[in-house]
Amino acid sequence: MSTRMCFVEIDDWYECKTRRKSRAFYNYLRTEGNKMEMYSLPEYDAATDSFKDGVLPKNVDSYFSKPLEKRTHYS
Repeated sequence: MSTRMCFVEIDDWYECKTRRKSRAFYNYLRTEGNKMEMYSLPEYDAATDSFKDGVLPKNVDSYFSKPLEKRTHYS
């Protein structure tokens, strides 16, 4: 009976020690970001009350060398 009652606490303890769900979620986000070819996330600029482009990675030039019809973002 005690193992059934404490299952939630045991599950939390395993997650705290292994971070399995956290790593799985991070890998999912990274995979989806790669599918969408997201190169950066916008950053909020409080001075102008708008968003500006975030830091772009070094390999972003390969995206901009594609033909215009193949560019789905940053066009």
